[in-house]
Amino acid sequence: MPKCQNCGKKWTWGQTACRLITLGDSLRCPHCRKEQFLTAAARKKTGTSVFAAPLIMFISVAFGIDPFASLALFAISFLFILGISPFFIELTDERGPMW
Repeated sequence: MPKCQNCGKKWTWGQTACRLITLGDSLRCPHCRKEQFLTAAARKKTGTSVFAAPLIMFISVAFGIDPFASLALFAISFLFILGISPFFIELTDERGPMW
């Protein structure tokens, strides 16, 4: 789980997941309310994981798997990726380069 660079407190999984689905490039610490930013490495990890669920669905359709099974596979992989993505988050208190 990420740790605030300002106050040093660790975020919970729920706090991290809620902040990841918000728009914007900064995440506000739930403890000290200071802005935190994803590191470049964390942006790369989370950015590439977004494509995994649609890729799994495309592959299943390409191999002729039933559309309902393909949709179920997509939903399961999406929830799995959403569940593990907070563990890959690293924070910094400075806005860095995009990549």
